[in-house]
Amino acid sequence: MNNFGKDVFESISNEMGTQKMIEVNSIIKVYYGLSNEGNLRLSFMSSVSPPKMDSTKLLKVVQGKETDKVYWTNFDLLESTAKQVFYSFCSDLVAAVDGLNDEKKALIYLKNRFHIWKSMFKKSNNGISAELIKGLFGELYFLDTIVSEKYGIDEAVSSWSGTDGTAKDFSKDTDWFEIKAITTSSVSVKISSVSQLSSETTGHLVIIRLETMSPVYTNGKSSIGELFHSILQKIELDETKELFLGKILTYGISLSDECCAEKFNVVSVQFYLVTDGFPRLIEEDIKHKEICKVSYKLIINSLERFKEE
Repeated sequence: MNNFGKDVFESISNEMGTQKMIEVNSIIKVYYGLSNEGNLRLSFMSSVSPPKMDSTKLLKVVQGKETDKVYWTNFDLLESTAKQVFYSFCSDLVAAVDGLNDEKKALIYLKNRFHIWKSMFKKSNNGISAELIKGLFGELYFLDTIVSEKYGIDEAVSSWSGTDGTAKDFSKDTDWFEIKAITTSSVSVKISSVSQLSSETTGHLVIIRLETMSPVYTNGKSSIGELFHSILQKIELDETKELFLGKILTYGISLSDECCAEKFNVVSVQFYLVTDGFPRLIEEDIKHKEICKVSYKLIINSLERFKEE
């Protein structure tokens, strides 16, 4: 089993210290359950001493020796708000040791994979705006449902360039996409800078209309946490996985933040061709060097002639 989720952990009893073995093709034995404090736990049992791994504010690492041939490495989730990312973390760590019959090698793989994830379990101290949450949700939705189908998951993650401080949210070769997530009632869309729609090559403005849903709503891809898990399940290469996690972190939020569990329903996704004649501002339109930042809004109904299939 290498696909964790809510149902897997809820299938165990509520008794503290309860653990169940996971069927995995590895020399290392794997368990999941509850710690003595009642925290969700993923455990690895080995016959040799594991390398040291350090705890974070949200994830406690407990390592110890039971007998001469039994060593434990336990990962305990300290805050329930981080459950969704913890499920993805568990699935990925189990996959890291799957198929390995060299115990020392498996433990090194486990440590290396843990360090890729470590930053995801640090507390976020930044205030997170509703606009940032909608924006990140829109980009992850586009990555998961459209770009990964177009380019494949590895190229899709590489093409997610908005997190790198570039002008466009996604760019591949000469093609580019600017993503705007708005509410269903919005009549306009804000373009935050001149560079967002300015380019010598034809691109695409993508408007994703969202409606906010109740906490119990889910379709598997209705929150940032669910989209994160969905994308991660598609990634096989460690390099791509590390790149994806790094891009998430550039947003300055932790996936344990409660707002990352906010639920949305995607009502529509509409593409607009951004080419000559599209109503936009470009750098040449700014005649005064004293102006350092320009934003503007587009009336969505006025963009009908630029709609794409």
